[in-house]
Amino acid sequence: MAFKHIVEKPLFYSILLNGLITIVELAGGFLSGSLALISDAMHNFGDFAALTISFLATRIMYWEGNSKKSYGYFRFEILAAFLNSVLLVLIGLYIIYEAMTRFSNPMKINSDLMLIIALTGFTANLFSVLLLRPHRKENLNIKSAFLHLLTDTFESAAVIITALVIAFAGVSALDLIMSVIIGIFIIKSSWDLLLDSTNILTEGSPKGIDFKEVGDFIRTFPGIKGVHHLHIWSLSSNFCALSAHIVIDDMQLSRTNTITGALEEQLATKFSIDHPTFQLEAKACEEELIAQYRENNRKQKKVQ
Repeated sequence: MAFKHIVEKPLFYSILLNGLITIVELAGGFLSGSLALISDAMHNFGDFAALTISFLATRIMYWEGNSKKSYGYFRFEILAAFLNSVLLVLIGLYIIYEAMTRFSNPMKINSDLMLIIALTGFTANLFSVLLLRPHRKENLNIKSAFLHLLTDTFESAAVIITALVIAFAGVSALDLIMSVIIGIFIIKSSWDLLLDSTNILTEGSPKGIDFKEVGDFIRTFPGIKGVHHLHIWSLSSNFCALSAHIVIDDMQLSRTNTITGALEEQLATKFSIDHPTFQLEAKACEEELIAQYRENNRKQKKVQ
């Protein structure tokens, strides 16, 4: 609980700063005619949503489960991340479409106003980065928020350079080129988040965990004769669950704790699986026997 209170304040201030700079950059983009500023504002809005998700997640993840939510509220983080990534992909596509439209009908850009707003955005993003920097290694959720803001800081710096080039060289087309680059970047970064959140929501195998490797590890674990009905899924970005039927020798229930206890410990250490559930069986079911037959058949064919 101490960590929650430590990070809440800097995270809350970062949310306020991102919300403010989104409004300022959006207004500045329309007034100056700079699509690059509007694009940066849209990306800041995405980070505002991401930071809000992180802030809520630090609170909601501590809510206890109940009869209706037996696992608690871990999935809120993923659902919000999915909606946020979909929104950002749409924003990125709109920015690229708008830039392509403006290439045939360019707008006059007030480079002085564009520069002032871009400098304001850079300062606010940099301050937010410094607020979260001390906590970036303590929690994956905070690390994600920190990287979002760090990226936005570099993006704001690129808009500043664009404003300077337009002011001194009069290359207005650079504003549209920068907008397309920002749009593509938003789609790319959001697409990865979209795929990850979709995989979790559809009960896919967690990223970074080899399903076959886990199955083979359990199958060859001391005291275990077979495994089937193996399922591995994530409840959130850092909470992994597993369920499996495992076949062992017929023995007293009290003796099975030695096997399952050691297996749980190894799964947590080796694969970061937090919540394993086992159904113990003294006799292999039909599915397990079929799987063993296929595996032996495959090995024989390899030898031949």
